[in-house]
Amino acid sequence: MDFNATKLFTAVVSAGSFSAASERTGVPISTLSRKINELEQALKVQLLERSRQGVKPTHKGQQFFEQARRGVELLEDAQKCVTSVHRLQGKLRLSVPPDFTLWWDLIIEFQQRYPDITVFCHASERLVDLFEDGVDVALRMGNLNTDDVIAKPLMTMKTLFVASPELLARYGTPETLADMARLPVAAWESLNHGFFEWESGSRKVKYEPVFSTNNSQGLIHYALSGRGIAQLLDFSAQPWLEKGELVQLLPGIATQKFPLHLVYARHKHPSALVRAYLEFCIEWVGKLR
Repeated sequence: MDFNATKLFTAVVSAGSFSAASERTGVPISTLSRKINELEQALKVQLLERSRQGVKPTHKGQQFFEQARRGVELLEDAQKCVTSVHRLQGKLRLSVPPDFTLWWDLIIEFQQRYPDITVFCHASERLVDLFEDGVDVALRMGNLNTDDVIAKPLMTMKTLFVASPELLARYGTPETLADMARLPVAAWESLNHGFFEWESGSRKVKYEPVFSTNNSQGLIHYALSGRGIAQLLDFSAQPWLEKGELVQLLPGIATQKFPLHLVYARHKHPSALVRAYLEFCIEWVGKLR
């Protein structure tokens, strides 16, 4: 059986179409089609159902894909071990939350340690499908509502309420969530979220923002300009707090905590690149504590 044809078959199934697989692998569509036809003839079974909407594996094709994918990954790892002179090389596909600036420093240091690993990093609010989107490892914040991934806990993130000294000079310093709701607020809002409420223990306070965005830099800009208070992740707010350009509000009372996890597909054997990245992240975050 042709290993290269099997590898291309798994790439087509993962991508969902010949065109998408061609973009990911750099192999022409005509070559992909020919190699998979040869594989089907060698196995004497139809592996793919082809249509204008794309391709999907037949029942036998899905069975072959599940078994072959693990073998392909193991063989690729073995190949890299003997051809890279003990240097990890290849491409790592990552996903991170939007505006998660802390991770850019981590990725730079990761590539300094592993200079032969190239990285594609997708930043989005959308919860990526690790399998459909071809993502090796995703960074996810908050509670995980799926059993389809293996999750490695990294750290706990905190959010802080901040405001500029100029804004507090105009309105006074709030002592409760209700006081804070009467100030101008710049809030995080996605396209599918328009409900604004703060929680602290059993206390819940609704508020109406004067400005909302899904961009943390926009919130920081509003806070620094004295146009509104903002709720930021602690690492985003820290540089401005240290300079005195922002002041934390209600410390210890109105902070929220979110777990941060690295996740990868449960059914996928982690490659040497993925294992190196997971270990590096745990090491790197440990130095922050």
